[in-house]
Amino acid sequence: MNKIWLARYTKLLAAVTFLLIIAGGLVTSTQSGLSVPDWPLSYGKLMPPMVGGIRYEHTHRMIASLVGLMTLILALWLGFRERRVWMRWLGITAFGAVVVQGILGGLTVLYLLPAPISIFHACLAQTFFALVVSVAFFTSGEFDQEAVPFPKVPGSCPGKPNEPGTFGNGTVAIEPVPAVPGTVDPDLKAPLFMMLTLLYLQLILGATLRHTSNPGIVISHIAGGFFVLMSSIVILLRILHGYEEEKQLVYPGIALGISTLVQVSLGLGAFIYISLPETIQPPAGKIFFVTAHQTLGALLLAICVLL
Repeated sequence: MNKIWLARYTKLLAAVTFLLIIAGGLVTSTQSGLSVPDWPLSYGKLMPPMVGGIRYEHTHRMIASLVGLMTLILALWLGFRERRVWMRWLGITAFGAVVVQGILGGLTVLYLLPAPISIFHACLAQTFFALVVSVAFFTSGEFDQEAVPFPKVPGSCPGKPNEPGTFGNGTVAIEPVPAVPGTVDPDLKAPLFMMLTLLYLQLILGATLRHTSNPGIVISHIAGGFFVLMSSIVILLRILHGYEEEKQLVYPGIALGISTLVQVSLGLGAFIYISLPETIQPPAGKIFFVTAHQTLGALLLAICVLL
């Protein structure tokens, strides 16, 4: 029962973290990053008036606080209940990452949105999300770390005395079942690692573009998107032609392909809106496309890590 609740809790944490990424994207898209000038309080209060850009920034802070608290609980839960040492360290790593992320968020406010810190903050957010998704998978029933073979013992099935495969009393001997570790062909691993590398480079480029508005980065980001699309097609085709019976690969593979196509479309929409003249208040279309493009990028990274 404890394992079941731990698996449910990690999935809930992953969902709340995804909401946090959306909230963080809205803060940047609506230019609300400095609507609250102090940190960790907001105008010296735990709950300031939720007006204007404050509602985006303070909502982001509240969800971030919730994620931090939930990650602390996860680290303690894994530390006291998890037998796998590497999983306990994974919980500690997740908590360390969320603490660093919170400090970076505060520094972006106190130092008036410095580009290097803002970029690091954006990249660590998606890295943390992928880490939480990994923990959710490792605590799920789908992840079977060990396969213990059955010993050769008398079974309950009756058999004929002295018959091959039976004991003298006539009970059937259960043959040991070998433990076969899950293996994936290198032809699938290579494009997965390639796409993971490309996605992370895209994350860095996209975060840099968001926080510096450097037009020279746009070309690199668009070119990177093309290579990501090609990688997703290669991965999907190899899964469908070599692992069509492995549903735990087929479903994420299809999700990866569809998400990549949608991501390209959102990227085109974001590019069009970014190319328009700057206004004091960003239009709703720009807020949607840019935020959705960033959020789906985080989901793509997590799917790739899961595969």
